[in-house]
Amino acid sequence: MKWKENDNIDFKYIDLSSVDRMSNKITETQIITSQNAPSRAQQIVRNNDVIFGTTRPTLKRYCLITPEYDGQICSTGFCVLRANTEMILPKYLFFVLTTSDFYNYVESNQEGAGYPAISNNKVKEYKMAVPSIEEQNRIVEVLDKFDSLVNDISIGLPAEIDGRRKQYNYYRGKLLDFKCISNG
Repeated sequence: MKWKENDNIDFKYIDLSSVDRMSNKITETQIITSQNAPSRAQQIVRNNDVIFGTTRPTLKRYCLITPEYDGQICSTGFCVLRANTEMILPKYLFFVLTTSDFYNYVESNQEGAGYPAISNNKVKEYKMAVPSIEEQNRIVEVLDKFDSLVNDISIGLPAEIDGRRKQYNYYRGKLLDFKCISNG
């Protein structure tokens, strides 16, 4: 059954502008029904899907779908990537989209000058390294920790201050550690 056959149900609509380019999270949606939905409201997303904006793709509009948006609707301006979890973790797939290698691929495969786009098929043809699930878990854990340090000011700022304090103490000690010469 298609989602538009549900006449009296409200859905959250994820448009390209719904995804914040700095946090890579959905920040705002609009409520739609089958009666008032824009023509681009065609795709149902599921928890742990990764969506990637294919229209003007170098704007880097991508995110991991959270449980709040499970079963909701996204624009056809996104390529919906659903990981086969026996082979690849959704969060690992998400992090792959953040790499410069992926964006170099996107830049060389987008078409159109004024309003560039990349096809869903081209996005899905991207070749990536897929280590074991255990290694993917390890990579995701490390990247999540770095992400927290960088993006969570309550964690990142104290850690940065502590790091700078240790760096200052180290260099102060090195600069002031010299042999005394007596004048005699």
